[in-house]
Amino acid sequence: MAKILAVDDDSRILKLIKNALSLKNHEVVTFQGAEGVDIEAFCGYDLILLDVMMPGMDGFELCRKIRGTVDCPIVFLTAKTDEAAIVQGLMEGGDEYLPKPFGVMELNARVEAYLRRENREKRTRKLVDGNITVDFDKKEIRVNEKVLAFTKNEYKVCEFLAANKGRVFTKEQIYEAVYELDSDALFSIITEYIRLIRKKFNEIDNCPIETIWGVGYKWA
Repeated sequence: MAKILAVDDDSRILKLIKNALSLKNHEVVTFQGAEGVDIEAFCGYDLILLDVMMPGMDGFELCRKIRGTVDCPIVFLTAKTDEAAIVQGLMEGGDEYLPKPFGVMELNARVEAYLRRENREKRTRKLVDGNITVDFDKKEIRVNEKVLAFTKNEYKVCEFLAANKGRVFTKEQIYEAVYELDSDALFSIITEYIRLIRKKFNEIDNCPIETIWGVGYKWA
């Protein structure tokens, strides 16, 4: 059983989500809109389903506001499936998209997949690479003992490459490792993540991620 929060301005969608997921023995809490809700109210969940198009504070703004406090997966519910909107949502800290309209079977299947991914057994080892330490258990990366402030998905990119040090991966392979689910394949988001990761590394030392032109990237 998981504790799931659904945020949407449409009471019918909230009712559908609650009824469907409750039948799977999940505990479901719903907020009809997000204005005036304290940040702490979004903590303590295993998964958040978040509508994008809400009056007042939209889903992107809310995600940006709570992402520093909330570490669970955030899945956007939206009819906006153009590339620009999807990239924006992922860059704001979202983990996936569930396009509207959706049926109960798809909702259940995707939620179970998100939860399986999140609940996989944690790795308890570390990679020490010169002055860089990747702690897979704590999910943090340190350079000269300074913890770098990566977003959840930036860290996932680093974790995947570091765990496979020396191997070269295409953008598509990295995307699949980060998102796993078969969704709208915005492979270009990986290029943006790599750019942001390098910027953060380079503020302290050289970034260990190398570009192999015409192929992809590797943790050198």
